[in-house]
Amino acid sequence: MKRYLLFVIVFLMVVICCTPDNDSYNLSISKDELEFTPKGGELIVKVTSVYNWECKYDADWLLVRQQANRIRVIADENPTSKPRSEVIEIMINGAVENEIVVTQYGTELNIENKMLSVGSFCDTLSVSVITNSLWTFEHQIEWCTIWKDESNLFILVDRNYSMDERCGTIVVNAGDLSYELEVCQAACQWYNSFELVDVEGGTFFMGAQNNDSESFNYDASAYQIEAPVHEVSMTSYAIGKFEVTQAQWIAAMGTNPSVVQGDSLPVENVTWEQVQEFISILNENSGLSYRLPTEAEWEFASRGGNKSHGFSYSGYSVLGACGWYYSNSAATTHKIGNKTPNELGIYDMSGNVREWCNDWFGYYSPESVYNPQGAEYGSVKVNRGGSWTTPAVNCRNSYRHTDYPYEAAHDLGFRLVLPVD
Repeated sequence: MKRYLLFVIVFLMVVICCTPDNDSYNLSISKDELEFTPKGGELIVKVTSVYNWECKYDADWLLVRQQANRIRVIADENPTSKPRSEVIEIMINGAVENEIVVTQYGTELNIENKMLSVGSFCDTLSVSVITNSLWTFEHQIEWCTIWKDESNLFILVDRNYSMDERCGTIVVNAGDLSYELEVCQAACQWYNSFELVDVEGGTFFMGAQNNDSESFNYDASAYQIEAPVHEVSMTSYAIGKFEVTQAQWIAAMGTNPSVVQGDSLPVENVTWEQVQEFISILNENSGLSYRLPTEAEWEFASRGGNKSHGFSYSGYSVLGACGWYYSNSAATTHKIGNKTPNELGIYDMSGNVREWCNDWFGYYSPESVYNPQGAEYGSVKVNRGGSWTTPAVNCRNSYRHTDYPYEAAHDLGFRLVLPVD
């Protein structure tokens, strides 16, 4: 019995001696404070202890991964402007032995300038974006190209050919925060409002013929004055992307002769002679040398220049897709640029309104020609393209029409050419 009691006493003494108090766990950590930016991320805390330990925390924006001798603390992005904090408890045998205080800053966002004004010509702007978080932007401005780096927003503003000011909004986002940045571009002067398309010089077969289906530009609908088909070589030039509008005419001339009126409608009911007066005023104000296209320039551009797909109409094989004519116009002109453009990006060369050319009318020669200017003299001027009043056959690329230079019609307008040096 004495031996048994002695054994129990010794055993209890060993147990007591081998069970450390709180001071004897000797658990240490490399950091007891962690700070995260709003972007979130991961930080590591090293743990030194010979005893088993575990972590306890409540925050749902933290993920704590416990490993053999370290703690991986992963923080989500903080989308709000409010900072947040959490305490991670490190425990042994249910007792808290150490703590890690985790703090995450709130999102900050500020924009240097929330209102940008730019002139009517092309320009590139930059805006400083001050934030401590990841940021993005969104917009629906068709006339701006926008990109970013880490701390700047870049805005490439297209030239404004409209005689109206235009504005758009860019939204900058960081977390739950957002700022609206407004971009306003000044209206252009009327004499700078003519958007042009570059036409690279080249060689094409001009006209049409209905005699030989195996030969160039066969068209069963061709009229006699469209023949003979002949080779034409052109130098480069720029031509109006759109027909001249009533707003542009009024700005120069002060009156509107059009029968169907509207600022964005093509001007019509103008004589060739009146068009020359308009061009003179335009050139005086712009300092440039606009003119009407030659008949060859008009047809080369209408066919799509060097990018031509060989369509009968300007831009498509089906006229209804690219032009307003008798069957789809509802007996009226239409706003410029509402149909499919041709291969060069030019609108309404088939239909809407006929278009004056610079040339006196003359019959074609079968000989190859270079930059033809039309007949040296004559009584009627050429116009091209057909109109909202005409059947499809008169809207073909090769179709020719004539009027006296002093005549006007409710379906007759024009577009401009600018020579390229």
